[in-house]
Formats: sequence, C-alpha cells, structure tokens
Amino acid sequence: MSAASAPGGAFAQYWRILRRPHVAPLLAVGFLGRLPHSVTAVLVTLHVTHTLGMEYFYAGMAAAILTIGIAFGSPWRGRRIDTVGLRRAVVPSIIVEGLAWGLAPFASYPVLLVLLFAAGLYSLPVFTIIRQSLSVMMRGDDRRTSFSLDSMVTELVFILGPGGAAVVASLLSSKVALLATGALVVLAGLVLLWRNPPTRSSQLEGTHREAVGELESPGRHDEAPVVTGAIPVVNAQAPAPKRFSWVTPGVIAMLIMAAGAGMSLSGTEVGVVAFSEHEGDTSMGLWWAYGIWSAASLVGGFLYGAQKKRYDPLGIITVMGIALIPAAFAPDMFWLGLLLVLSGFFVAPLMTAASERLTEQVAERHRGEAMGWYGSAMTAGTALGTPLVGVVIDTAGPQTAFLALAGVAIVTGVGTMALRSLRRARRA
Repeated sequence: MSAASAPGGAFAQYWRILRRPHVAPLLAVGFLGRLPHSVTAVLVTLHVTHTLGMEYFYAGMAAAILTIGIAFGSPWRGRRIDTVGLRRAVVPSIIVEGLAWGLAPFASYPVLLVLLFAAGLYSLPVFTIIRQSLSVMMRGDDRRTSFSLDSMVTELVFILGPGGAAVVASLLSSKVALLATGALVVLAGLVLLWRNPPTRSSQLEGTHREAVGELESPGRHDEAPVVTGAIPVVNAQAPAPKRFSWVTPGVIAMLIMAAGAGMSLSGTEVGVVAFSEHEGDTSMGLWWAYGIWSAASLVGGFLYGAQKKRYDPLGIITVMGIALIPAAFAPDMFWLGLLLVLSGFFVAPLMTAASERLTEQVAERHRGEAMGWYGSAMTAGTALGTPLVGVVIDTAGPQTAFLALAGVAIVTGVGTMALRSLRRARRA
C-alpha cells in the first residue's frame, strides 16, 4: 500500500478535500437530497400492500412506474442544468415532486401511478448536480477522492434510509412516511437553491479557480456556454453544437457499464431478500447482509479514493462479478453477509471510477446531460434486472440467481472491453 493510500495518509487526503470551498456543504446537500429517493421503493411497496391492501404485483408495478419516470426524466433534467442553470432547473422539480409526494398518501391506486410517474419524471437531479459540481471543482487525484467521498455518502444514505423509513411506516403509517419524503425533497431543493453549487468553471471563485488550475483543454472551454447562477450566457460567435455531439464510444462504454451494474446490484438486493425468506430469516439476518454489504462498499470507496493509480471501470465491474460468485454457495444468512463483503468492496470504487471516466470524456457544457443519461442507464438496468432475477429465483432458487448476476457483471465488463479492443484494432 502506498503512503498516499495508507490509513493516515488517506484521512489527511480526505480532510484536505473537505476543507476546500463548497465541498463539505455540497456533500451534506447530497446526503439530504438522496435520503428521500433512497426510501421511495420501500415506502411505495409498504403503502400499496399495507395501506391500500393490494397484492405485491401492484406494488411492483407502482415501483416500476416510478423507475420509468426517473429513467425518462434524468437526461432531460440534466440537460436543463446545462442550458438554463441550476436554479431554473431545480425549481420545477421542487414544485412537481413535492406536490406528487404530498398528494400520494391520499390518492387511489390509479391516481397514485400518475403521481409516481410525475415524481420520477421531475425527480430532483441530486446525483447529476453533485457529480457535475465536483467535476468542476476538482482535477486529477482530487476528483477521484471527492467522488469517493460522495460514493461513501451514498452508502451511508442506503444504510440508514430504507430501514429508517420502514420503521417510520410501521410505527406511524405509510402516509406519514410519504409526506415526510415530500418534505425532505422540498427541503433539499431549497437548500440547493440557496447554496447554488457551481456547475461550470466560470462560477468558481477566484482563489478556488487558481487552486483548480487549468479548467478545460484548449478549444473546449471557449465554445461552451457560460452558466452564471440561473441565467445562461452563450457565446454567440461559437458554432452551434450538434445534438449528442458528446456521445463517443468511450461514453457508450460507460453507459453499458452503468446498465450492467444497475442490473447486477438491484438483482443482488432482490436475491438477498429471497435468500432470507428461503432461510426463514427476514429480520436481523436481512439487516446483517445489507449492512455488511454496504459497509464493505464504504470501506472500498474510502481506500479507492486515496489511490494515485487510476483503474478501468470495466475491469472493476468484472472483478466485482467474480467476487459475487462465492455468495451462491452461502449456507445461511450469516455466511451470505460475509461472502457479500467480497463483491461489496468494489461497488463504491466502481461508481467513483465510472463518474471520473465520464467527466473526463465529456466537456463541461454537456456533463449534466451525460450524467443524466448515466443515471438513466443504471435505472434501466435496475428496472430490467429486478424482474429477470425474480424469474431465475422462482425457477432455480436464489443461489442460482447470484451466479446469474455474477455472470451479468462479468459479461458486461469483459464484453465491453472486447468491443473496445476490437474498435482500437480496426482503427490501428
């Protein structure tokens, strides 16, 4: 382990990043903004099955409608940040999503589906804003460290959020929990409006601009529209960019990777639930497996963020798939949790490496849209992986499902690397 990645050096490196302007408040906003979105699937399921008294099929359909809305809305919300600025892009999300979650507890099932789609379509683009802002404020190894910090914050959200929401829904009601979700969304949106984190290098303060150094490669920065606060100022003499001009084979590789990761990770979550039901342990064992899996990801993200060496996201997802294979042979929930540590260790590093690679390949003026499509690709993989792994579980059991999910991750990584190598060979 290098000196930089030793525990003491890693803590010093993270502390140096947290002391930079805007970073700590931005990560705090990311925690607040992700918290309501981390609990929606759990709350929708509990509300439909317990409060509305309907079957799990209808709960799954409601969650799928929400997911579809997010998949359609993420690129659009990201592009709005690129073109009109953060504040004007966030205000509609605050209004529509806040109203949707505020009305959802009192709606009939058909109306609930409409509200969920609207909430997903106008979902507060927290992931896009946080990663886009960090990509502007950081360069080189500092960018990797800051992305790792954000990944660790995300893991903390998913450790605390879903379980806490289930407790609130059980002790009070799903209606109260849904109203609290809407309130958190509005609060996070208002904090974003107040903080207005920079999403373009032109918004950086003078001292911070000097600390960051060279902001873009020659030619890129001059033709980019400058977003100042809420109003964009576009260089009139610059040629109009072509639609999707930012999409390159490298970007497509990251989108394929995101879809495969979403399918593998969401499927693993479902597999853990199915394994717990098969073992007759749906309480403490489930918390143990999820908790230690997320904790392993948090540790992996911490160590990865302190590294000086860069790693290929496609290689990381391949190793993550290989590390998931032992989970298929777990004899009980205790061992399943321990064996999930192997794959969980690579989750946060994968998200960090992919975001780092994507921001390097896309110019600032397109990063919001690119991050939106990245989120949509992962959401699409999640939406596809959940029902597919359900079919495998029903026909062959949860152990086989873990093997299938490991195969998805491995094929995604190896297959995309093979296509990339073939393209390079053809160009050569």
